[in-house]
Amino acid sequence: MINKEELTFDGFVFANPEDVELAKNEAKKIAYIESHTDTGNMTVMKGVYEKLIEARTFVTPVGFMFLRNIRDCLVTSGVSEEELSPVPLYTTFRRISLKDDEPKRKVRMTRARKEEMSLKMKYRNAVIVSAIFGLLAVGMFVITMNGTTPNAINYKNAITNQYAAWEQSLSEKESELREKERAINEREAELGITHSDISYED
Repeated sequence: MINKEELTFDGFVFANPEDVELAKNEAKKIAYIESHTDTGNMTVMKGVYEKLIEARTFVTPVGFMFLRNIRDCLVTSGVSEEELSPVPLYTTFRRISLKDDEPKRKVRMTRARKEEMSLKMKYRNAVIVSAIFGLLAVGMFVITMNGTTPNAINYKNAITNQYAAWEQSLSEKESELREKERAINEREAELGITHSDISYED
């Protein structure tokens, strides 16, 4: 569990380690600006102040305090407050607990996280729809191949099967005719009738 000391920096207690890191980075930026800027030149400092606000360089109280100090110096030196942009706070405030025995902190879902979740949902839906279409395609193919109605896919099989059925039917009828002919011949033999005894009249 994160203790209070780990969340404290520059006199502020932050809600999470990520905010502490942001504040530390802003402190480095402040040190760089102070070492590379003529802080005694109010014209220069006014330009730096406006540029930092426009670029939204600072988002933690550490940076806001730095901006407020520059603003106070500019006003003290005679710059009108109306000429200066106010220090913007890019957040809202609500009461939270920093007690060690209260670990229940609701983590706000950032815009990036929401977009990530949205993309995951879209991807999952696309996979589901693709799977459904795939199953439908397979089902239609199976029905088409096994169907009795001729179509572009099973036409050859249907025609082949039809001719095979006709051939089998003809063979069965031919066998029946031969059987009847054999029976007639046997009957004629029993009666002593030959084909020479049969005369045909015109």
